[in-house]
Amino acid sequence: MKTWSFRRRAVTAVTAVFLLGMGGCIAGIADRPEAIDRTRIAGTWTGDDGARVELHTNGRFEMSNIPRSAVVFSFGDPPPGDGKLSGSGTWQPGHAGDTVDRILLYVEPGGSFADVQVEALGVAESGEEPVLYFSTSPDEWYGLEIRKTPM
Repeated sequence: MKTWSFRRRAVTAVTAVFLLGMGGCIAGIADRPEAIDRTRIAGTWTGDDGARVELHTNGRFEMSNIPRSAVVFSFGDPPPGDGKLSGSGTWQPGHAGDTVDRILLYVEPGGSFADVQVEALGVAESGEEPVLYFSTSPDEWYGLEIRKTPM
């Protein structure tokens, strides 16, 4: 049990450093990264074909109907095929501060995921109708868009 806990922490730390570093590359590509007020992150975000991410105020999240192509598998093998993914775990802003340009999703084993995964949501638009996107890879930095569902 202690080995799993140590492995998970090590994998999470390495991935977070990679994703934060990749954020600098993304900023260079996009010229000016968008940022969202951290108080606006929690809520339900939806995309095409029923994609859904619920970011709860307690730091938990659930996602469903996410296209396989929107998720980069950092650890372990991806599920076979091109279907839809579901999973849950915890989330946190990519850095401290009043505004945030990315949100880290720590996906726990279960649903479509056999191993711990770390995903990043970038901020595409921060205005009245904010838009987040899944960071797909350094080669295709802008992926599936999800929009915040009005309350």
